[in-house]
Amino acid sequence: MSNLLSDYLNQETMRAKVKVENWQQAGKIAGKLLVEKGTIKPEYIQAMLELVMEKGPYIVVAPGIAMFHARPEDGVNSIGLSLITPQDGVIFNAGKKDPVKLVFVLAAIDNNSHVELISDLTRLLRNEALQEKMIKADTVEQLVKIIENYENNKEEK
Repeated sequence: MSNLLSDYLNQETMRAKVKVENWQQAGKIAGKLLVEKGTIKPEYIQAMLELVMEKGPYIVVAPGIAMFHARPEDGVNSIGLSLITPQDGVIFNAGKKDPVKLVFVLAAIDNNSHVELISDLTRLLRNEALQEKMIKADTVEQLVKIIENYENNKEEK
């Protein structure tokens, strides 16, 4: 089994302590990391923002955690995941789940190929101590280390 998370969440696809004004800007910044890698086309970002405007903050999947996404046909070239940690958290109007402190963008090429990636990410985020470390990380290097340590410890179990 490959170390899925570090294949996707790395120097190129994460930013720490990003200054964001609102949830739209958070989505654009996190999405741009995947555009720069060639994982998604710019129109994917627009599609994921429109989905939230249409359906409300359903992408806030747990307190403090948002997962932007859209349909594969909205401009996905390959599976991808990015993460930004907003400096002060960002309000999605998601009630008790606000403020969001971990903002992910998921790019899926179909309904199934990303399932393993998401379940691995879910396991990581269920660990509240690791989640807290990610929120507190000041640099991308610290975020990379947290994910690498998580993967190394996971394999020993």
